[in-house]
This record gives sequence, structure tokens and C-alpha cells, in this order.
Amino acid sequence: MTGVVTGFSIILTVVLAGVVLAATGVIPREGARYLSKTAYAVASPSLLFLTMAHGDPSVLASTAALVALLSALVSASVFVVLSLLFFRRPLAETTIGVTASSYANAANIGLPVATYVVGDTSAAAPLIMLQLVVLAPAVTAALELGVRGRLDVWGILTVPVRNPLVLGTVAGVIVSVTGVSVPAVVSGPLELLGGAAVPLMLMAFGITLWGRRPLAGADLPPVLTATAVKVLFMPLVAWAVGGLLLNLEGPELFSVIAMAALPTAQNVQTYAIWFGRGENIARDVALLTTLGCMPVLMLISTVFT
Repeated sequence: MTGVVTGFSIILTVVLAGVVLAATGVIPREGARYLSKTAYAVASPSLLFLTMAHGDPSVLASTAALVALLSALVSASVFVVLSLLFFRRPLAETTIGVTASSYANAANIGLPVATYVVGDTSAAAPLIMLQLVVLAPAVTAALELGVRGRLDVWGILTVPVRNPLVLGTVAGVIVSVTGVSVPAVVSGPLELLGGAAVPLMLMAFGITLWGRRPLAGADLPPVLTATAVKVLFMPLVAWAVGGLLLNLEGPELFSVIAMAALPTAQNVQTYAIWFGRGENIARDVALLTTLGCMPVLMLISTVFT
């Protein structure tokens, strides 16, 4: 439990550093975009490459990956049912709500949580790969259909291979499977870049928190529903699938539940902005789930560690 508290303290301290940077004007709120892009395009792929190159690639086809998939599918299905019964929205807005309730922030928050709370960076890898390879194309297809009434099949199919996180992870898996030795001239810079991933992501998140008015113009029914499904229901599904169906125990069970409790990914807002639908839903759910996930993760840590 002490390690968990220490892990959260580290995460919150770096997030607070980002808030201070924004509050004092050292970095404007727009600067978070560049920190996030740097982490996304360079630092995080380096970290994932080294993690998978030095780890066990079987984690990508493990029970943790199965738990992540089933948790996402069940949570998304619950949101769809509640939406149809109580607050029908057009297909595109419903897709954003479904995604917000099931698409976790596996990179920006998941990697720090996996590193400092779970104690294993590779714990986030199955979730990242699942979302980028399976869920992202599905979300893109639904939004294409809802907004444009047609599908760009080639664009949808190539979503995974155009993502630096997928490329970094796959490259690391290839190195691990083949047993290729990475020369120091390559691994040295990658270790330096990978070490910057977590601080960059956490500071960028802290910067975005400053000066933000929560729930301004919110579409409350889908926002509150997606928030509750993501932060409260999805971890329960992960516990039921992992603990009751797959008989996971100890650190392995804690890991899959903690990953399920992660907040909504910023990617959802990116989709909303790109397609011009559900922007307020994506923004507000991301904020509420990020604020709500900390006490939920602390509770999970208390119960399962």
C-alpha cells in the first residue's frame, strides 16, 4: 500500500507542476498540445519500444488483453442501451458517448499509473494495442457513417499502422521475439527519450486543468452516464471478468482492474473535434473521469493490494 501511495504522490506532484506552469504563465494552456504531441510522437513510442523489447511480448495476447476487450465491450453496450432508453442522440454523438465510456487514457495516464502504481509499465501495453488496433478503427468507422454517411475503408484499415504508439510497440515485440541485440548507440537515445514520456504527459495534463470551466454548456445525460460507466462500472466488469471468470488473483487482478479504472482518453476529444460532433461530451467526460479516477484507483489499491 505504501508503494501505491508513493506512486500517486509522484503522479500528482508532476501534474501539480503543470498546473503551476500554466498558472504562472511560464507555459500557456496551448503549450500542453505541444508537450502532448512530443510525448505521443516520440517519447511514448520510445518507452513502449524499450518496454516490449526487454519484456515478454505474450502480454499482448494475455488474459489482461481479454479482460480489457470484454470490459470495453460490456461498458460500451451498457451506454448504448441507456442511451436508447433515456436520451437518444444522433449516431455520431452516441458514438462519442460510447467511446468516452469505454476508451481509457492508456497512454497519458495509463503509462504513469502502470509505472508507479501497478509497478509494471507493460501492464498498459495490452490496453494501448487493443484500443489503437481494434477500437480506434471501429470508432472512426461509426463516426464516418454518422457524419458523412459513407465509409473511407482504406483510411479506417490503416489507422493502426499510422500510429506511432503501435509502431513502437510492434518494433519492440519484434526485437524481443527475434532476440536481436539493440546497440547502445540506439538504446541510449531511446532510453533518454522514453524517460521523458511520463513527465511530459503528466505536466501537459496539469496545464490543461488550469482555467478550465467544467460542464460549461454540458449535455448532462450522456456526460454523467458515460462518466459513471467509465469510472465505476468498467472496473466492476474487469473485476467480474478477471476475478470470477478467469480466476486472476493478486497483482495480476489488481493490474487489470486499475487499467479499467483509467479515465477517458483525450483521443475521444480529438475524434470529436475532427468530426465536429459531441465535442462538449468528450471534453466534459474526460475532465470528470480524470478527477474521479484518483479516488477510485485509491479504493481499488486499498482493496486489492
